[in-house]
Amino acid sequence: MYSSAELLKLIYNTQAVSIWNRTKGPVFWYAASVPGPFYVNTEMVIGSILAKDLLEKITEIIAESPDSASRADKLNKIIIPAYEGNEGYKKLIATMAAKVNEEFPAKSFTAISGGERRDWLFSIPLANALGIKHAFIFKNKKVYCEQPLEKNERILHVSDLINNAASYFDAWLPALESYNLECMGTICVNSRGPGAQKLIDSGQKVVALNRIDISFFEKLKSSGLIDLETVAEIATYFNSSKEWASKYLVNDIRNVSFFDIANLDKKSMGRLVSFFNNDPWGLKPDHEEFFAAMQAAIKTHS
Repeated sequence: MYSSAELLKLIYNTQAVSIWNRTKGPVFWYAASVPGPFYVNTEMVIGSILAKDLLEKITEIIAESPDSASRADKLNKIIIPAYEGNEGYKKLIATMAAKVNEEFPAKSFTAISGGERRDWLFSIPLANALGIKHAFIFKNKKVYCEQPLEKNERILHVSDLINNAASYFDAWLPALESYNLECMGTICVNSRGPGAQKLIDSGQKVVALNRIDISFFEKLKSSGLIDLETVAEIATYFNSSKEWASKYLVNDIRNVSFFDIANLDKKSMGRLVSFFNNDPWGLKPDHEEFFAAMQAAIKTHS
């Protein structure tokens, strides 16, 4: 098992949580088409090469195998050996298993579920470690388990990350409900944002190995992994995304280089363009010169 200090370092060292370089950039772009100073890729906690390889194979299996039974069989055959052959992976799952045994009463659930795709990196081996059934939830809201699931069976959902919990409310919970299965709680590796509270308000118990809030970054500082200035910046971001952007992104026209426009992938470029076209944080009135420079840079590289 990982201690709290070991888990903290693991998340930082594997870049399961990445922090931008505030003097060089580039900034991270979130799905809401807004920038931020850190980014969460929880799957990296098992190792970037292994995570990339498994996710590519999972994508291939989903594309090539239309029936749920075939998918489940193939997914088990790639994930379980990877888990069993990697000491760090096994230690992480052992940490999750210990947390489950500590936080959830014995026999309060009879199966574990995981949603397509990243959840499976954790839900499949955790079910294996606990010796219980695993229910696959696909994006088409089909649920499949190799062993029979009884009506009203109680399920513990396993997730890589809880952010705003949109996947839970849009897909995972409705899918389980449609199969007469009750989700009684969830455990995740990382939690950030309002999603955990939304799930708690809906009646679920939520357990996270790590919560990404200001205390997380303060612990990184105490461990010597980041400096005080980084903590201060992220505290500014948590307090006000607009204030953070005004202070760290658009306060100096030289910061155009932070955005590294020439090397952005298509998705990030689209988010950047949306941000500077729509100005969701109302920055333009106070930073018109910067916005003009960004529009010129966008035009050059579009």
